[in-house]
Parts: sequence; C-alpha cells; structure tokens
Amino acid sequence: MIERVLRLYPAAYRQAHGDEIAATYREMTAGEPWGSRLREGAGLAAHALRMRLGAGSAAPAAQVLGLAYPFALAASAAACGLHLLRWYASFAASPAPAVVQLRADLSGAWGALLAASLLVFTGAAAALAGRWRTGLPCTVAGLLSFAAAAVASGPAYGDPVATPAATVLAAAVLLACPPDRRPERRAPGPAAGVAGAVVALVVAPRALLDAHLVPWISTDYGCWPLLVLGTAGAALTRGHGIRGGHVLAATALACPPLLADAYLTARGDAAALAVLAVVLLTGVVLTALVGRRGAVGRRT
Repeated sequence: MIERVLRLYPAAYRQAHGDEIAATYREMTAGEPWGSRLREGAGLAAHALRMRLGAGSAAPAAQVLGLAYPFALAASAAACGLHLLRWYASFAASPAPAVVQLRADLSGAWGALLAASLLVFTGAAAALAGRWRTGLPCTVAGLLSFAAAAVASGPAYGDPVATPAATVLAAAVLLACPPDRRPERRAPGPAAGVAGAVVALVVAPRALLDAHLVPWISTDYGCWPLLVLGTAGAALTRGHGIRGGHVLAATALACPPLLADAYLTARGDAAALAVLAVVLLTGVVLTALVGRRGAVGRRT
C-alpha cells in the first residue's frame, strides 16, 4: 500500500523523501492490525495531497488553514446553536402537547437535523474547551450528517443546495488543516480563545432575545453572527499582531455555516440581503484597515 501512497507525492518530494517515508511507515505499522495500517496510510495520503496542492505546513495556505481551524469550529457551533434555539423557541411556543410535538419533530429528516446540530455544537464546544481529539471527529461527523439530512429534507429546512454545501465546506476546512498546524499539536494560540468567545457572543444574545429578556428587534436577518465573526477577526489582528490578510482569509473560510444561516433567515427579502452584503463588505474593509494599522504600529 505504501508504494501507491508515495505516488501521490510530487515527484521531487518523492525522490528526496520517499525512501524515508516508506521506511518510517513500515516501522510504525509492523505487526499492527489492518485498521492501523489503513489509518496511517490515510494520514500519509492526506499529507501527500496537501503537498501536491501547495498546502504543506510551511506554506501560506497552511498558515491560513491553521488560523481558520478554530474559527470554523466556532462558526459551525454557532450556526447549529442558533438552529437548536429556533427549534426550542417554536417548541416552547407551540400549543400542541409536548409528546405530540416531540414525536413529530424527532422523526425523519427533521429529527436527523436536530441530532446533527446537537452533535456539531457539543463536538465543537468540546474542541474549543481543549478536548480537540474528541471534539473534531464529532464535529466533522455532525456536519456531514447535517448536510445529508438537509439534502433529504429538501426545502423543509434551508436551501437544499446552499445549506448542505456550507456544512460540507466547513468540514473540508477542518480536515484540510495540516495536523501540525492544529491546536492539539501545539500550544493553542489566541485564535482558539477568540473563537470560543465567538460562540458565546453569537448564541447568548439570541437566547436572551428568544426568551424576551431584552428589548430588541424581532430578527437580525443573520447579520449579528457575521458581525461577531468579523469583529473577532479584527480584534485578533489588532491585539495579537496576526497579519490582516491571513485573518481575512481565515474568517472567509470559516463563515459558510453562518452565511448559510443568514441566507436562510433573509431569503426572499431583498432589503435584508442588501444589508447582509453591506455587513460583509464592511467587515472586509475593517479587517484590512486594522491589519494595515497594526503592521504600521509594529514597524514604528
């Protein structure tokens, strides 16, 4: 198997390091069961594809993916948290008996969506709390399950194309991040803490609104979560000296779940979609300006 995996590497890299990779693989998998050999081979295949795509751990793309990794977890948790809050608000407001409503809500594709949302939220929250090795597989499994359930439900929940595509993109960002750029392989940087704050700042105000504990508008058309994500990126650029371009690219990679949720909320309302576009453009400009000022300040 290792010979086939080595063919995935670029020719120059294979000639320089192929024998070493093969020897290390054989040493690590000697006497191991088939499942362990397959897992190690899959890890090498993923590394080979990243090298072929120019996303090795030293490449700028890998730096962006490492920065996007915690934000993709935060955006996924926030979007699924909002989905669960909307369901609970409708459940609490319904005059139907709880048993009847639960039987209807927890069956079929809708029940699968709720279960996948809960898996994503708990998995991403666990990862951002430091349990990366447990949280990441749960989050990815939940995102892919959510995408499948969204396709199966059709127009019953979200857009049958945009919603699953956004969740698959989020899972792809998490899986594409090189292992040595992930927080579980190194000391968690400031991005992990900022990403955890994003989840709280997105979900908590919405919970207060649904509980009628704050005098606020009836809906934000999905702008608030995107504003939180953009502001978090700007704060990371300004407060921790991370390049504005990298932060901008990372937040763009992380935002599809929140963008899909905003599209679901504002769909059919041209004015709301226009406001959403202004919010996104404003976030781009602010992040670029903050990054430029931070760079000038560090030079002086």
